[in-house]
Amino acid sequence: MSTQPELTVSHTSTVTPDQIDELGHMNVRWYGANAVAATATMCERLGLGEPPLHSTYTRHHHEQMEGNQLEVRSAVLAGAPHVRFFHELRNRANNDLAATFVHELDHEAIAGPGLEVHEIDLPDYGHPRSIDLAIDRTSSAPSLADVRSRGLATRIERRVTTEDSMDADVVPTWLTNNLLWGGERPDGVTDWIKETADGDRVAFASMETRLSVVRPVAVGTRIQSFGAVIALGTKIAHDLNWVFDLDTEELLAVAETVDLAFSIPNRRSREMPPEVREREEARLHPDLA
Repeated sequence: MSTQPELTVSHTSTVTPDQIDELGHMNVRWYGANAVAATATMCERLGLGEPPLHSTYTRHHHEQMEGNQLEVRSAVLAGAPHVRFFHELRNRANNDLAATFVHELDHEAIAGPGLEVHEIDLPDYGHPRSIDLAIDRTSSAPSLADVRSRGLATRIERRVTTEDSMDADVVPTWLTNNLLWGGERPDGVTDWIKETADGDRVAFASMETRLSVVRPVAVGTRIQSFGAVIALGTKIAHDLNWVFDLDTEELLAVAETVDLAFSIPNRRSREMPPEVREREEARLHPDLA
């Protein structure tokens, strides 16, 4: 077993104009799309078929801009009962590290006398900064009744559609984020960028994300999403978000995010302006951590 990462190229891509968001850099969904493509490649190389993703962890290191040529390098991670992949996304021109990922699949660890798989330990730069991967956020999640009583709805009730599933009958687990973030907000707000009293334009940039999926979700399922801030710093908000099946009251998935207050004109982090902090404090429920 190697303690140094020995990685293989599993995917390449180019940052296209449609991947750039309102912050002026590649949107987080496209970092994830690169990693999902790399996982599919690794599964094909290892003859695993198409096992669903059980959980994904992403740590963002450096923003990427339009036209950048990207490369994913991958390996199998050692020491888990299920197959886990480590991916790193790099800029091919200067080797800049864009993001690191840990993907856990719903597939038992690879073993057998005729199968040789090189495994690595998670490199230091791939370890989480703020998210504890040892915590099972699905088993420690609040109930539907609890999040309702606290008024934590982030989206109104809706039914899963083929837009969520890319026309499949069941939402692929790697698209589960669509269930958490899709749909209309209860307050009707659509602009995620805040024009602040000090003349800045501020939004939150994702630093770390973790998605844990309980089970696949069929089109037509009646769902609703909820969320809370569990920790708040001068620049950082640490959130949990849940999506429930409203007919069975079953938890379907949990997303954990660590977001950084970001000044768009200045292209750098900043302390949360008072009006942004007030909004986040209203959602603060540290006991749910």
